[in-house]
Amino acid sequence: MTDSCDAEEAPSALAELTGYELWDRTQRAGQQVAAACERLVGAPSARARVALAPEFLRQVRQLLTLRLVAVARARRRAFPVQVPPAGSHGVAALWAEVFWAARARSPDDDSGVLQATDVSIRGLLALEPSDLADPDAVRAWWERLELVEETLDGLDMEAQATVEGREAVAEHQQVRRS
Repeated sequence: MTDSCDAEEAPSALAELTGYELWDRTQRAGQQVAAACERLVGAPSARARVALAPEFLRQVRQLLTLRLVAVARARRRAFPVQVPPAGSHGVAALWAEVFWAARARSPDDDSGVLQATDVSIRGLLALEPSDLADPDAVRAWWERLELVEETLDGLDMEAQATVEGREAVAEHQQVRRS
């Protein structure tokens, strides 16, 4: 297995990564996306940005896939499965699992955060290189990607806190029995 996450990489390969390996790949993917974004914004012309855009979009998809694999894994571990797990590790399938599971846990949440994230992910997946010809468009999509990351961080932290809380209760009960 290589250090990069290819769009063609077998879904089972991502599922087999340890938590640290997944975290490490995600960190590197984030750095690669940030560098690709800088190259896009700094490109001397619209034509140059369009030429660089496919690599940026590929890296965005890789980052989203890795982030969603991690979040879906954490949420499956933390919460009872209320929606079927994603049948693949594609961005859309993983996001659908995370989105609907989060909605099932908080059906009355009217903050709009999940919906805004959904719109941003769908938009990122639908982008064409020509959509990134303008540096302001690149910056706007970068900001949307950052908001997606914040939402995924929140969903991941919620799952981690739940697992840690359960572990603390179990440990406390074990100490009381001793």
